[in-house]
Amino acid sequence: MNGIPDVSALRSICQPNDLDVCLYRKLFTRRISIYLTSLFLRMGVSANSVSVVKGIIACTGAVLFAPGTPACFITGALLLQLSFILDACDGEVARFNGSNRRAGGEFIDKIGDAGSRGLFYGAWGWGAYNLSGDIRAVVAGTIMAGLWLVVRFCAVETLLESFSNHLGIPAGREEEESLKKLFVKNSGDGRIEYFLSAVFHPWMNMAAVAAAFSFFPDLFSSLFLGYFLLWVVNTVRKIRCAYSMVNFERPVQ
Repeated sequence: MNGIPDVSALRSICQPNDLDVCLYRKLFTRRISIYLTSLFLRMGVSANSVSVVKGIIACTGAVLFAPGTPACFITGALLLQLSFILDACDGEVARFNGSNRRAGGEFIDKIGDAGSRGLFYGAWGWGAYNLSGDIRAVVAGTIMAGLWLVVRFCAVETLLESFSNHLGIPAGREEEESLKKLFVKNSGDGRIEYFLSAVFHPWMNMAAVAAAFSFFPDLFSSLFLGYFLLWVVNTVRKIRCAYSMVNFERPVQ
């Protein structure tokens, strides 16, 4: 495909300075993704196609955590890391082609992200059970697989319903503040959430740590249950934040 600049020029187009909060993605993932993006653009691959492939790879990597063998854990973690790189590529391809102005691509991207994350939590629980025989891991994995979506969904649904009830009327100040808390872009919108987002990608990097610990069943089980406890604490914090966030007054029509 003609008209594709070299990687250096492509990076300035597809990777604006304020693009990422996550330092892991900024310092590691983006350094690799731009080369794949260049290849996709030269092959004429669309951003949506990259998103679909990314979702399939991510879900496959997540499911591989279920059998409970080190080989499956390591393969799954590598596939998840590859999907994370492709997750950067689809946006870069879209920015170069101008298709990022359409919301459909973002929807496809979110389905892959949500599906693979839910599968990972559930599969990790089964993997921990198959490795250690601790049935608590299955329960914990199932809880994480389902509950993390509920809080996010309810918060988004509340905002969407509010907006739909006063179409054509600008959002109220409290609604705008709620959006900022839901999609944290800087420390002022949510210090803890911003810190966690900036330091590492929580579940993707945890998959790599879990794969490394899979050679030590006792440590692996402790890692999983420890992560679950931290997840519970963080989820309670998010629920409290969501309750505060959606406690806004709708604009007067």
